[in-house]
Amino acid sequence: MRVLFLNTDIGYGGAEKIMVFLANSLLQYNMDITFLTYRNKECVLQKLDPGVKHEHLDISDKGGSIVSIINSVRKIHQYIKNNNFDLAIAFLSPSQIRLVPACWFTKTKVLLSQRADPYNKGASFISHVIANVINTIFSAADLFVFQTVKAKQFYSKKVQRASAVIPNPIKPLVRTCERNTQSTEKSIVCVARLELKQKRQDVLIEAFNKLSKEYPEYVLKLYGDGEDEKAIRGLIGRNEKIKLCGVATDVAEAIQNAAMFVLSSDYEGIPNALLEAMSIGLPCISTDCSPGGAAMLIDNHKNGIIVDVHDADKLYKAMKYYVENPSEAEKYAKEAVNVNTKFSPQKITEMWVSYINNKME
Repeated sequence: MRVLFLNTDIGYGGAEKIMVFLANSLLQYNMDITFLTYRNKECVLQKLDPGVKHEHLDISDKGGSIVSIINSVRKIHQYIKNNNFDLAIAFLSPSQIRLVPACWFTKTKVLLSQRADPYNKGASFISHVIANVINTIFSAADLFVFQTVKAKQFYSKKVQRASAVIPNPIKPLVRTCERNTQSTEKSIVCVARLELKQKRQDVLIEAFNKLSKEYPEYVLKLYGDGEDEKAIRGLIGRNEKIKLCGVATDVAEAIQNAAMFVLSSDYEGIPNALLEAMSIGLPCISTDCSPGGAAMLIDNHKNGIIVDVHDADKLYKAMKYYVENPSEAEKYAKEAVNVNTKFSPQKITEMWVSYINNKME
């Protein structure tokens, strides 16, 4: 089977990581894999297996105008037609809206994976229109993979019948020291892009400020960078108990001894940062972010705690529960490491292969 992956580039984002993982993994099943990029030739931040052919189309595509989109569709169509692919895969909407029409009048089937939250269309009229156009094009593909059941349920029955729910694989973090009562720090950690719209560090900061009044020995460490760093610094003010730590070069080393990990997002796919924190046995708290990815990982009050989105009071109470019940927190943490088995790369690869082979017969 000849399989094509299409993306603007090979960046460091979560979707690109899973695309590269899947492209590399499918080689084990005697598939001929090509990874085609069309915008940023020099951006190759993930390592493709030498057996995966990486090719680049030189297209003047800035992603904005209708003319540039049509031009890129025409060139991608010609590339697909010339190479006789059986299946073409795209994960992100810029590539998806190009791939679907690019495969018209070819024998190539299109598989699209929904990595965003289809329920989140933005607030403005224009953003609603754009979201509806993207979802209409998305629904015109042949095969569909969703990360959560709730995301799948957003679409028509026709799409649902042709789809599968396949979560992200885990790449477990590796501890550099054993976790015990002597090594545990009085710190609360969050690893996320500094973006208030999605990651809601404002809610986390509000919750922590409530906790800090009762337990002033605790600190909040925010790892990551992003466009809202200045705004978040404004929210922190002169509070020395909250620290912006930048991007961690070794995430495990940075967070492994924290008292807890907290994710405060309004929406996510499968939250990779949460998955990684669970993989090294941290007590974890997450909002019940749409469309249900965190709830797939956390069985409430068994291997972590789930709270309502944008509810600082409930987030504060969950953090306080861990502070006041450290033995329970560590009990949840020991249960959390089972994600390493449930979401192992081999298991997730087998789900993809089974779905593709079944639908391509």
